[in-house]
Amino acid sequence: MFRIAAALVLMTGLALVTGCSMFGPSYTKPEIALANVEMLKANLWEQSFRLRLRVDNPNDRSLPIRGMQYQIYLNDARLATGVSDQAFTVPAYGSEYFELNVRSNLWRHIGDIVRLVETQQAIDYRIEGHIRTGLFFSPTLTLREKGTLDPADLSL
Repeated sequence: MFRIAAALVLMTGLALVTGCSMFGPSYTKPEIALANVEMLKANLWEQSFRLRLRVDNPNDRSLPIRGMQYQIYLNDARLATGVSDQAFTVPAYGSEYFELNVRSNLWRHIGDIVRLVETQQAIDYRIEGHIRTGLFFSPTLTLREKGTLDPADLSL
């Protein structure tokens, strides 16, 4: 009897060590794109922006987003780093928009970015971080997206 109990404990431990993926659903990584950047307030020491992001879910079931950790770059200048506990669900094969209010100190780079917008030059962006899905044993998804913004579409 002791051997059976020990074997069950060992098998349970091995299952937990090999990862929790067998206990929770696995997801194909969603696509995340920066849809808009709106400057809310700016002074010498700090700028406030509202970022609008779009999440596209390529999965056949809804994707619950429970929070994220992120870094956002515009033309290799770090715009923001932070976390969000904003929870929402992206429907299966669907899209959902959400907004982040972020604060930054772009004093060194703001002139370059404003010049790019004024001259209507493209602005490259990069979003990196991690997305927490679901509850308990649900996977954390790595976030690495990049793209280009058309300054004519921005609300700066």
